[in-house]
Amino acid sequence: MSVAWGGAAQAQTFTSGVADGFALPTEPVSPSAGMLAYIAANYGFPGSRAHDDVSADRWFATTFTNLRRNGPICGATLRMTVRNLGSNDSMGFMFNGPGGTPLAAGWGASLASLGVAYNTTGTILLNLAALPGGGNLLPTLNAQGFVDVFVQDDSGVDVATLVITQCRVDVYSKDNVNDFGNTPTVDPIWVSPDIRVCQNAGCVGHQNPEFGQTNYVYVTLRNNGPLAPVGNVANGTLHVYYTGSGGAAIWPNDWALIGTVTGVSLAAGAVQEFMVPWNSVPAPGHYCLLTRWVSPTQDPMTLTEVVGSNTLNNTRWNNNLAWKNINVVNLNPLTPVREFDFRLRNLLRDAHGLARLEVRIPSSTSASFLERGQLFLTLPPELWDRWQRQGAGFEVTGERTVRIVNPNGAVLDGLTMDPGGEHHVTVRFAAQATAATQGTFQVDVVQHSASEENREKVEEAGGVRFDITVGPQSDTSTPRK
Repeated sequence: MSVAWGGAAQAQTFTSGVADGFALPTEPVSPSAGMLAYIAANYGFPGSRAHDDVSADRWFATTFTNLRRNGPICGATLRMTVRNLGSNDSMGFMFNGPGGTPLAAGWGASLASLGVAYNTTGTILLNLAALPGGGNLLPTLNAQGFVDVFVQDDSGVDVATLVITQCRVDVYSKDNVNDFGNTPTVDPIWVSPDIRVCQNAGCVGHQNPEFGQTNYVYVTLRNNGPLAPVGNVANGTLHVYYTGSGGAAIWPNDWALIGTVTGVSLAAGAVQEFMVPWNSVPAPGHYCLLTRWVSPTQDPMTLTEVVGSNTLNNTRWNNNLAWKNINVVNLNPLTPVREFDFRLRNLLRDAHGLARLEVRIPSSTSASFLERGQLFLTLPPELWDRWQRQGAGFEVTGERTVRIVNPNGAVLDGLTMDPGGEHHVTVRFAAQATAATQGTFQVDVVQHSASEENREKVEEAGGVRFDITVGPQSDTSTPRK
């Protein structure tokens, strides 16, 4: 298989076989292990025929890989010369995992319906964004980065050419300070520096939203993604959402729209901040924010956001999304204790799910908050009653309450959540605040749990970062309980 680049759009041309009119000798194919496993499990003759092979009873299969090597995909066409030697033969696209299990829905059609009649030779040309019957495989190509092409089961293939056109813009917002638009993002994913809240327009830094007034959400968009050459204006729409403060969140069920900026035109290479008024903070409390840059034709999502999907997984794989879960905590002589609600969400809709609740000190900080204060977690009754006190770095101090005693963090393991359940943990910070500044600290409270995407593994599902100042400063917002 060969790959070539060309044209102003820097299209990638992947070629399997040689256009020689079925002349011998044959040319090899490159089917993935997953494609071969699928054939072996579903057909009486395993393996794949080579190019120019027109014998009976053998699938043709080859796999085009590394399709996103030059950036997100905005166009894909397949040209394939076929000799139809089976009255009911068909061709199509699949996305098989290593064991032969399809990772996503594919597409297929009979050779005759595509214009190559029985006992004739013809060329099929397909636009993978607009397949016969209305199929669009571009989102799946972006998500998987490969495609299996097959013809079954008596017909031969002379040559197959896949032309991939990259998107000429790649807009993103940072998921963390070390993010430059590559996917998947390395954790943490929920501390975007490109999202901030102001209680009054034009503030510096990030504040907690204030109930009972208009707040302002500022979002930075960057039209200088690393995955495509900078050189075109980006056009799209910016959406901003909120949900309750906590770990996991489900799309779109847990998210409420704050506002939308339509008709965004972002110059090539631009880094620009946009403001969205937040007129409806629903109640005193703390909230997580999600932003979505939507530009289906220029800069599509890498991973389709299906209903009921895990927000962290969506954000990890789409640099069009950014997530901020940061609470500002000011502890002073007048308010030495603050409490916050942290939501644990079971991402499994139909089964109990195990969760791990972690308290960790980000490596970027030089000191632990536990050197200046105490941190307590209070579990709801349904979690406390099932919990076997598994974990490390804590001690039980009272009914449903533990105190974190390890300055480097702690883990509460073996928490059992109800199917589709929402469980609320109270996080309490208590400091010996004085008239002198005692320092600034960061504490992350993180949920680890199984998800619909991976039911067998407990992994990070989201969290909240608490930016804590201990000293004479007072919070400009009303203390929340």
